[in-house]
Amino acid sequence: MRQILVFTALAIAAMFMLTSNASAEPEYENPDLQLKFNWKEEGDMLSPQTKLPSDPEATKTVQAQYNNNLGLVRSDRQPVNVGTWTSDPVEFGLAISINSFDIWWEDTEGSDDSCEWTIKILVNDQEVSEDVSGCQHDGDGIAKATHNLATDVTLNTGDTLGMNLVYEGWDDIKIYYDNSTYDTGLNIVGKHNFFFAPSWSGSKVTIEFAEAWPVNWDTNLDGGYIMLMGDEMYMADNSKASISEGNEYTLSTANGSADVTSTIITWNEVSGNGIRLLMDYNTFDHTIGGNNTNGTAGTPPLLTLNLQKASGLLGDDGGLLGLPGFELMIAIPAIAFVARKYRSN
Repeated sequence: MRQILVFTALAIAAMFMLTSNASAEPEYENPDLQLKFNWKEEGDMLSPQTKLPSDPEATKTVQAQYNNNLGLVRSDRQPVNVGTWTSDPVEFGLAISINSFDIWWEDTEGSDDSCEWTIKILVNDQEVSEDVSGCQHDGDGIAKATHNLATDVTLNTGDTLGMNLVYEGWDDIKIYYDNSTYDTGLNIVGKHNFFFAPSWSGSKVTIEFAEAWPVNWDTNLDGGYIMLMGDEMYMADNSKASISEGNEYTLSTANGSADVTSTIITWNEVSGNGIRLLMDYNTFDHTIGGNNTNGTAGTPPLLTLNLQKASGLLGDDGGLLGLPGFELMIAIPAIAFVARKYRSN
């Protein structure tokens, strides 16, 4: 009789805890993180989405404008509009800092590499800043030039972020972009991701988050831009992961509240120990002192989440008193962030 009473009390306590957790406010983190807004070829978009390393880059040739005096002397060079790139509308309001602009380019003539760039930041197609910068490299071969910016912008739900680029020089140039290596675009820092408490139960790990600018995480799984790592270099199989639309939340932000719909990524058949999530929007080094998959010097992921495995009363895989379907989450997984706010160039 006493055993039955103990079982009943535990079952009621378990159901109470599960009900309480279901009705409680969601636990989440909203850290400052760096994000690269890449130039995209299709639709002249600005997007966090990165192609797979095997996908080809896009190129754009810019012809210099000037007076050619009898083919002997060039004079009176003119600014040339390179183009305007614009993001999708933001899913929720946030403040961002635009720290720099990277551009991969080369001089295709090689006679005079002096030039000037004008970089304009746009919100809803309206100019909010303008910076003028020199070449930053001599144009001899394809290389990345980084132009420092210092523009702070507050975006409301539905706003778009854009940039316009103007080139002024004596030589024609070619720009490379929309590629895992040729990551031409803006470097911004802001609270553009909400991360909810992850779940690691048995052999299943579930990650839930919401993004200001959603991307295709099927592509990112294929590219290894997000992965689960464990002790002794264990790596979960991304082919056993699935993407689904998550839950709707109303969350507090710096400039009000945000209605968000989360994205859920679920890995099955996870067998490692000491599991942590490594997440980025591009290739990264998942070993210490190694190289990226594209052969460049290794950089750590944008974000690392250390996961805590949930336990039943009789162990990690047992459930409440060993009965399937009654696993009791006696410890809410903690989110530990190791985030790179500023990626080195």
